[in-house]
Amino acid sequence: MSIRAVAAGVVAMVAAVAMSLSGQHSAGAEPGAPQTLPTLKAWEPGRGAFSLGAHTRVVYTHDGLRDTATDFAAVLQSFTGNTVVAQAGSTGSAGDIVLSIGPVPGAPETPEAYRISIGETLDLRGADLAGAFYATTSALQLLRQRNELPDGTVTDWPQYRERSLMLDVGREFMPVDLLRAQIRRMGYLKLNLLHLHLSDTYGFRLESERHPEIAAAQHYSKQDIRDLIEYAARYQVEIVPEVDFPGHMNGILAAHPDLKLRSASGRVSDAAIDIANPRAYDLMRDILEEFLPLFPGRYWHLGADEFLLDGARVASFDEYPQIGVYARATYGPQAQPVDAFLGLINWGADIVRAHGKRPRVWNDGLHAGVGTLAIGADIVVDYWSRAGIPQLPLPYFGNARSPADLIAAGHEIRNAAFTPTYYVTGGPTAVGNVPPPIAYQLWDPTLFVDGTRLTPTQNTRNLGSGLFVWCDDPTVQTPDEIAASITMPLRVTAQQTWGPPQAVSYHEFAALSDAVGEPAS
Repeated sequence: MSIRAVAAGVVAMVAAVAMSLSGQHSAGAEPGAPQTLPTLKAWEPGRGAFSLGAHTRVVYTHDGLRDTATDFAAVLQSFTGNTVVAQAGSTGSAGDIVLSIGPVPGAPETPEAYRISIGETLDLRGADLAGAFYATTSALQLLRQRNELPDGTVTDWPQYRERSLMLDVGREFMPVDLLRAQIRRMGYLKLNLLHLHLSDTYGFRLESERHPEIAAAQHYSKQDIRDLIEYAARYQVEIVPEVDFPGHMNGILAAHPDLKLRSASGRVSDAAIDIANPRAYDLMRDILEEFLPLFPGRYWHLGADEFLLDGARVASFDEYPQIGVYARATYGPQAQPVDAFLGLINWGADIVRAHGKRPRVWNDGLHAGVGTLAIGADIVVDYWSRAGIPQLPLPYFGNARSPADLIAAGHEIRNAAFTPTYYVTGGPTAVGNVPPPIAYQLWDPTLFVDGTRLTPTQNTRNLGSGLFVWCDDPTVQTPDEIAASITMPLRVTAQQTWGPPQAVSYHEFAALSDAVGEPAS
């Protein structure tokens, strides 16, 4: 993709968003309301105040809250210097904090809703464990700013079910300690999905027993992953693994060159596997069957993006006649070459479902009016580009199925718009990185990369959005530099996905971000 094309797309996106938002106004923050990041949905003021005692108890009323209460007490003590202890019980005294689970009146039915009642005690109630954790997160942010809180009631809940961070560890390996730090940051910002892109150009990042030859020198052991999943659960973060098929397989195919896709002219792709070769399915099945049980979450991401993109060159199915032959032999004489690709998605999705998980894919290989097969309606589609393959990869235009079309076909989607949700660490597409003030002021998850906006009814099928960190050139920034660079983009993501968007001006938002700060290490 050329720098000029990306820059033009950014301008088009900004213009489209500005037009779509004309006449809309920010809800604003209520005067005197406590301030958190993301901002609170509802505040009902009272009279009086809560003061944190020099010796404070965090009283948890449900045994399942023990870990949350213990962690909360430890972090609160580190922030304030006060003595804070967690203990089981049913009630608290003045200056204590009570953590409980129960109904949250005035909020939608979601386990992530919570209520904070501020009086002589600070009562934190979650609709479930997730809501209770978010209540402690908001309380930490409030008490970090001041020891005395105004009397009143906070009611809060997320606008979107998925609020995510994706890290491209396939191109640039990120140490476990850095991943843990990002999980802490996510919990502090009420982000709940860590998407790990585990395989790409420069490596397959998982220890493999079935195929040890595919593991990169820098990789995560299976125990690393188990420990990371357990750690993330304490912060209400679910890990979504992605091993990209059938493109972006450089790290795997380096050890299996015989399975690389070859054109009729003899051109060999380092990135794509030959989906007309039965042995390719044996390798992909082995990888899926080995690693699906390692991740206990709800999802497995199959990738399925940019299949025929090899470096900077975009190929055509016509260059690979064996794919068309395979499609017709497998799916009937009317099948088109792209049906081999669509059939691969369904094949992988069946394996994912057999392990009790829900499949996900990227959207760019799903074209309007192309192919005779439909992919399973239960597959979640991460929507990043209106362009498809094979054609020039300009994400703002093209014949990829629209978000509305995918929703009408029964899919749930996640808004992964190339601009502004991508942060790219190098290469020509880094010019598309949108400054946080623009993303904050002009975008929300109903608006997609092509400038179209979902209706409220359609948006019920929109799971949410996130920040997608792509390490196109892993030599440009170290992992620590990446973590520092995404500080404000991640905060904007948290605000726009928890909602409401634009609760305060960006200047106020930045000041609030400074006041709230970063989570304890």
